[in-house]
Amino acid sequence: MPAAVVLTDIHVDYGSIHAVGPLSLELPAGSSVAIIGPNGSGKSTLLKVIAGVIDPTSGTCETFGVARSIVLQSTDVDQSLPLTVRDVVSMARYPRLGLFRRPGAADRTAVETAMERLEIADLAGRQIHQLSGGQRQRAFVAQGLAQDAPILLLDEPLTGLDVRSRSIITDVIDAEHANGRTVITTTHNFDDAGRCELVLLLATRFVAFGTPDEVFTEDHLRTAFGGRFVRVGDAMVLDDPHHDHPHH
Repeated sequence: MPAAVVLTDIHVDYGSIHAVGPLSLELPAGSSVAIIGPNGSGKSTLLKVIAGVIDPTSGTCETFGVARSIVLQSTDVDQSLPLTVRDVVSMARYPRLGLFRRPGAADRTAVETAMERLEIADLAGRQIHQLSGGQRQRAFVAQGLAQDAPILLLDEPLTGLDVRSRSIITDVIDAEHANGRTVITTTHNFDDAGRCELVLLLATRFVAFGTPDEVFTEDHLRTAFGGRFVRVGDAMVLDDPHHDHPHH
């Protein structure tokens, strides 16, 4: 299977703080990949390197000229900005339009379809800051879909959401993967990571990469999380309030 992303000896440092690396890896095209690890392990940093949002301190990230869309963690929106849900989702089309072209039929269709898939079409005229956290996150995921990029990157898209929003976003992510898009997500949740074909376990450095069963072994988990993993019967339980669920 051809690679969608090739990382070669990636290092990222923020001044004296080491964020991630060394890391060399190939992510197959059309795969679903979960990036998981302790807080501060470099998950979000690596996602931003793949997106082209930040440059690595050293090493290279190759995506072969393929467009990438990234959905960052939902944050509070400045209430002074008069942005509707449709405005936010429509921003996904701006890179294609440039400064002077007006949105065409294909752009409008992409925006409307994305809103319908995330079940927010009825909220299109609402101000983005008026939405609940789950609705707002669905709007940002819709923006990622509307960009129609072959590589979709999502930074903890399900964290802290209501049950309905989690279900809608999970179904959309699964559908995007089924349609051949490369989907890469960061997560704290072992169950969510286990839904993906491949898992990358980080602890600022590379720990393991492979199928969930290959990655979620006692040795790998202890390497990544240290003494915070304890065995209780047949389960490995993570004593960390920022991560969800034991791993069996």
